[in-house]
Amino acid sequence: MLPSLDVRFNNLIKAVEQVIGPVIPKEEKLAQEQVRLVVGHLTIMKEQWKDAVRFEAGSYRLMRGLAENLVPLVDDDQASDLRAALSETQATPEDNIDRLNAAICTLGTSIDRVILGEDGRKPLSKEARLVLLDYGEASSLRDRVWFRGNGIDPDRESLPPLEDVI
Repeated sequence: MLPSLDVRFNNLIKAVEQVIGPVIPKEEKLAQEQVRLVVGHLTIMKEQWKDAVRFEAGSYRLMRGLAENLVPLVDDDQASDLRAALSETQATPEDNIDRLNAAICTLGTSIDRVILGEDGRKPLSKEARLVLLDYGEASSLRDRVWFRGNGIDPDRESLPPLEDVI
């Protein structure tokens, strides 16, 4: 029987903290910093892995919503591009993280083209900017909650639980 992912993460963290880290000379500041960085990432990954697919599914739905909301607010070429991305990603299974990530990239690329507006030749309407700001606020909150474990958000204690934003 294989050990659980939690056990494997704990063993990796322990190996880096108790075996690798202590043998790095004190004057090797960059190497010491990298040890702390690896331990930090492993610790966060240990906390996140069980919810990763659900989190990405929420990111996908949020980005689809943004694309759908932008369609009536942009010019015909941009709307056509957004509709094509929406159509291409419509059947994305929400239990497959690789497919979710690919769909997010497809939608994001189309949305980026709208935002860039052909190098500024197609400025966004006020309504489109407001839709983007609403998306940014929701996405930012989700990301802050998702990365609460890194301990650097000054307001982390007031953030909602992950279940509320997933």
